[in-house]
Amino acid sequence: MAELLRNAWIGWRDYTADGKLATLLLAVLLFLWLTGRWKKQGGLTLYTSLAVSGCILPVLAVFLMLYQTKFYDYEWIWSTVPLTAIIAYGIAVFWAEYCGEYKNGEWRKSVPLTMLLLLSMLLCANPGRMLSDSRAAKAERQQAQDVLKLLLTAVPEGEVCLWAPREIMEYAREADAGIRLPYGRNMWDASLNAYAYDVYDEKADLLYQWMTQTEAAGGEKAETESGEKTIPVEEAAAYALGAGVNCVLLPDDATPEMIKGMEAALGVEAQPLEGYYLFACYE
Repeated sequence: MAELLRNAWIGWRDYTADGKLATLLLAVLLFLWLTGRWKKQGGLTLYTSLAVSGCILPVLAVFLMLYQTKFYDYEWIWSTVPLTAIIAYGIAVFWAEYCGEYKNGEWRKSVPLTMLLLLSMLLCANPGRMLSDSRAAKAERQQAQDVLKLLLTAVPEGEVCLWAPREIMEYAREADAGIRLPYGRNMWDASLNAYAYDVYDEKADLLYQWMTQTEAAGGEKAETESGEKTIPVEEAAAYALGAGVNCVLLPDDATPEMIKGMEAALGVEAQPLEGYYLFACYE
């Protein structure tokens, strides 16, 4: 129970860190209840208030998380809240209350309040973080596409099955739809599995964990752990070949021992490629 409460608290903290729409929602509900304006949309307001209480109060949030099963994270329980609808309704009621009395010739008097409401919605959505994330994602995508273009020109024409660090594999199909992968984005983004219960086999999981550990360690380790099982670089290479991989990319900060181990396991020489080492396994 303590772990579930902790997960609910961490989920709430992460959810509010992405924006303050939850704060705006609470302000809207407070306005509707205190002014009596909730009566016109009593069902919507009452349901939203109950749903929000269930998402915010830790004990109730735990029950909702148990109901939706551990397959989904805390953020998913907020799908029960009609956040956009109630915020739009509350702001419309607020604007009509204080600006609706102005006649056609006095519309300019409503401009300050209208601008204030729009600014409040914009700031609550945390545009600074979204802009920063957008720039970072754009730079990562561009770098990956540059690497992939060089890769496609460095290997013989034909079907490519690529095993690489996450930031490369995430954009591989954008660069060329013909590129095959031993696992996709749903390996690291669990939300993509929301409506599917198929899972990867153990070897695919080990491949992903091996590459992730290698990248995170800056090439200082040539093996990774999955539970109690540890696989060396030779075994990881064997799993990759078994999955049909014919192109492998490793970070350029990998140790010489790791590079030599991968060369021996794949039977090819490493080629420097824009911050990576390419191992092209073609007959």
